[in-house]
Amino acid sequence: MAAEILSGTADLLAATLVDREIRRPVYWFVDHATEGHAEIFGFPVDWKDELPTAIEMALVRTVAFLPPDQHAKVLAGGVEVILGSENACVDFRKVACAAENPMVGETTEFDRATSAVIEAPGVGRGLKVAMDCLLNSYATSPLKFRFLELYRVMEALFLADVKSRLLAGFDAEPMAALNDAVEALQSELKQITTLAEPYQELFEECWTVLDGLRNTNRFVTALFKRLEKKRVNGQGKWQTGAALVYQIRCAIVHAGEKDMIFENFADGDAALKAVLPTVERASLRMLGITLG
Repeated sequence: MAAEILSGTADLLAATLVDREIRRPVYWFVDHATEGHAEIFGFPVDWKDELPTAIEMALVRTVAFLPPDQHAKVLAGGVEVILGSENACVDFRKVACAAENPMVGETTEFDRATSAVIEAPGVGRGLKVAMDCLLNSYATSPLKFRFLELYRVMEALFLADVKSRLLAGFDAEPMAALNDAVEALQSELKQITTLAEPYQELFEECWTVLDGLRNTNRFVTALFKRLEKKRVNGQGKWQTGAALVYQIRCAIVHAGEKDMIFENFADGDAALKAVLPTVERASLRMLGITLG
């Protein structure tokens, strides 16, 4: 790579510098469906340890692009560098930065990835609300509220989809469009199942994680018993996984005779910690973000 840069045959990407606190070395390759791609990297001020190879290579390309008077700033650390299209990573940067230091929760999907593929899930208020909920999930506590914000991502996207289909079909068949919208909104369990269908492997993973705890965790045992009473437990694993996610949400937000109460279970947080990474990944995928 250095030889190509010196010979002038390398394609150098534009570099943008953003001052922000960086707690540990970070590198992302972001591939956006419509806006191209970008690399994002940075490391703490006065970092002395060895850097990952991807950061070292990106650092060389950055220095090659920038004028000499900016080299010292980049090499000192404490600056986020964007190589390539800023538009490709504008929203992803917000999410990745928020996920670096969640208020609660020991794990986050961002800790295990260095690349992201960004689809274009659409525009509008529903998408903005969903993105705000995702950001809130990293900045809220206790753990049950972090889970709830991730659920709200799915809820906001579902409502946006119902509204979009209603408006698209109203002019041609207003009564049918209204009936479809009303039917979609009548059952919250049906809503989460509809949302889960394109992501069956993730909701089956939710089932697998929770099924592994059903004999040792009182909260999870109660969840499965609740589904049995509702006659939901006989469906496929991904449908049951979606129903379990919905039932966790109900246990958190409801406090009446008809539903479980999350606070009544001392091991509820242990169940949330186990399933949270998969729920986080599902929320990201619904927002068009696939980590790798």
